[in-house]
Amino acid sequence: MNKEAKIDAGPAPQALREIAEDAIASQLAFGELLSADEKRYLLDHGVVRSARAGEIICEQNKFDGRVYILVIGEVEVSEGRGRDKVALANLFRGEIFGEISALFKLPRISTVTVTRPSVMLELSGDVLEKLINDRSLLRDAVLQRYHHRIIETALRAVSLFRYLPAKNLQILADNAILSSFSVNTEIVREHDSGDSLYLIISGSASVSREINGEVLNIALLRQGEYFGEWSVLTGAPRAATVTALSQVEVLQVDCQPFLRFIQDNPQVRDRLDLVAYNRHAQTTQPEWHQASEDDLDEIVEEIENIIDREPRY
Repeated sequence: MNKEAKIDAGPAPQALREIAEDAIASQLAFGELLSADEKRYLLDHGVVRSARAGEIICEQNKFDGRVYILVIGEVEVSEGRGRDKVALANLFRGEIFGEISALFKLPRISTVTVTRPSVMLELSGDVLEKLINDRSLLRDAVLQRYHHRIIETALRAVSLFRYLPAKNLQILADNAILSSFSVNTEIVREHDSGDSLYLIISGSASVSREINGEVLNIALLRQGEYFGEWSVLTGAPRAATVTALSQVEVLQVDCQPFLRFIQDNPQVRDRLDLVAYNRHAQTTQPEWHQASEDDLDEIVEEIENIIDREPRY
């Protein structure tokens, strides 16, 4: 009987522990950076558990401080739900997941679902944090994984880039940087020059303009949305101010690399041109203010609700 058949049959806890010990000893992610004692420390401070196909281990946008090491089986990492769901990767024996949220106290950046009967070691984030606190090489390796995963997830969350081939997306990822803005910080300001496109990874932001001497909130931006495209495409000053309503994590792509990217991906350029034109027209039409009083009231109310419920980091 193979190991996966044993999992379905429900092996004894000791058998699961032996399977986990073997996987951790031979194939643990970052294994080359850990001593035998450190691998034993992980095993001694974790819970070995089995999971059946279809079980959700991590759910996108939820807070959860647990870390998992996959010792047998397979899981799928995905973003979005229903028709908008995008599979990002499949993980196998020895892979670690959940460490980003646990170590950096962030919501889950993706959903992890069991695709084959699996065994995993479940750890508290505090256990992993204690292990890497004094190990700069290990911490650097975790940070590098964090950087790669969160950039890929953020790009796939944007409809413009969702179905691009991985090699095309990687070009954009190589020219992107992660930035963070605290609550009430202006990310871009109306009339300033603009040389970057921004994609929201987490958090919410308001879009406002000064009209007849009055600052009006005109839109909301959330995870998976982007802004700044008009200035990048046209070289014009920023058409509006974007302000963080909570802690906001963004992916920032500078103008020149992005222009080269869309030149090589004309399908992205065509869709982006249309979105940019429509947004700019809605934002700058003189009659827009009078025609949208009810919409403004709804936007203001929703902003106030977001401020009340968004977590502060």
